[in-house]
Amino acid sequence: MGESFLKFKKRRNFIRTVRAFMIGASTGFVASGVWLILYKLAVIEFHPITTLFVGLAALLLFGGLTFLFTGKRDEAFARELDHTFMLKARVQTMVAYREEEGEMLEIQRADTEDALSRIPLKSYKFKKLWIYVTALVLSVIPLVSGFVVKDVRDIPPVVEVTPFELSALQENGLTELIRHVENSGVEEEFKTPMAEELKTLLATLRVTHTQDDMLRAVQSCMTGLCEITYESSTETEVLNALWASDNLYFKHLAVTLDTSSWSAPDWGDFAERIIKYEGVLMGDDRKNDASDGEIAAGKSTLKSALEGMSRKLDMTLEDASLPEDDEIILAINDLFNRNPGGFAPLLAGIDYIDEATAREQLTLCFNLNSENLYNAISLNKINAGEGEYAMLRLSALFIVPLPEFERPDFVKNGETVGGDSSNGNRDENNNSNSNGGVGTGATYGSNDIVLDPLTGEPIEYGKLLAKYYGIMYERLEGDSYTEAQKEAIRKYFSLLYSSTQKQEGN
Repeated sequence: MGESFLKFKKRRNFIRTVRAFMIGASTGFVASGVWLILYKLAVIEFHPITTLFVGLAALLLFGGLTFLFTGKRDEAFARELDHTFMLKARVQTMVAYREEEGEMLEIQRADTEDALSRIPLKSYKFKKLWIYVTALVLSVIPLVSGFVVKDVRDIPPVVEVTPFELSALQENGLTELIRHVENSGVEEEFKTPMAEELKTLLATLRVTHTQDDMLRAVQSCMTGLCEITYESSTETEVLNALWASDNLYFKHLAVTLDTSSWSAPDWGDFAERIIKYEGVLMGDDRKNDASDGEIAAGKSTLKSALEGMSRKLDMTLEDASLPEDDEIILAINDLFNRNPGGFAPLLAGIDYIDEATAREQLTLCFNLNSENLYNAISLNKINAGEGEYAMLRLSALFIVPLPEFERPDFVKNGETVGGDSSNGNRDENNNSNSNGGVGTGATYGSNDIVLDPLTGEPIEYGKLLAKYYGIMYERLEGDSYTEAQKEAIRKYFSLLYSSTQKQEGN
């Protein structure tokens, strides 16, 4: 095979390689660009670095296929050279008889080599090169577009702005609520910041014109009221400490002091609890319990109870992490250490008196200390009750969710002194609705979506309940119903609220 023919063949292979690369690069750029655009549009979730691998894969695949299918045999290439440079089948003849020998063939080969050597190598050109260059340039457009297109993940969603205008009903309700707080029995250190939070909210809402800004303002006010309410009542901390002591009689004391079921301070209910607690200390609740062979009741039970509580009193009250001058802490300390009239003096002389005298002295302890205990938990009830009432009214006026109200852990968990954690077995007093104060939970136990019968739109059950609670409250302010009817309506809504809490517990 002549040297000139081999040079032309090498140039053909070079052009073939360049053509394959340009086609592979074009498809690679297009594939990379489309892949990147699909990622930016969130159609696919592959990491952006995979764009590089997709492009390389397309380049190798299509470039390789192009190189493979554009190859030519020597005979076909010889025909191309004869046709292109008008060599009259010289190259074809040389290639056809390349394996044979003879004088005439040698003369023919020399003639063909001479003819090829006089043709410049650059005369064998890349045919239709402009098509491949154009394709390569155009293929960059999808890739550049892939970099230019914005990632939809980074584009903030278009938020529909809902207008808001403070209604006369809402303004009057908020004004009345401020007046209610200012005239309440809450301690001054908590009353003033509560009222200021509400006044700030009213001033803000008067110049607020979007629903989102209204919600932020109300939630900010709710947060402030919640913090003040938590700070205004220390009952939860004390009751949690008593319950966590794992002392049976401290747990009974926690239940006795718990005001979760009260809508307002209730001396009658508290007096009944004191009598019940007195019976627990005397073991009256165990006299009919024959599960043990030996029944310890009466004075021996009282002595054991007082000894156990006295040993753990200081440590238990310290666990509440409250100042020593806290009203409830002081009242409990008086119940134990008052002399005369405390548990400590009673315990010191209990071995020298009979059961009847022990019972009388125990009753005297409660007679002397019940008022202090009641005043302490009542003050906490009033403080917290006003804050929670204010949040309930805001929720009803502006249809916003309530924060979680502070409750003793054993109330939230539905625990009883006997260790049963079923809400269904709790004392009926602990199942009632909170109308304010240290009551049962205020968050909704169900987020089921229901249809609002007024609008026909889907809405969370808790929000719908709050909405109707607000309507109910406004109606009860008027003279449309008798007192008996108003009480029945309140009880009905109490059942609705308590049912959501039972669902949460279950």
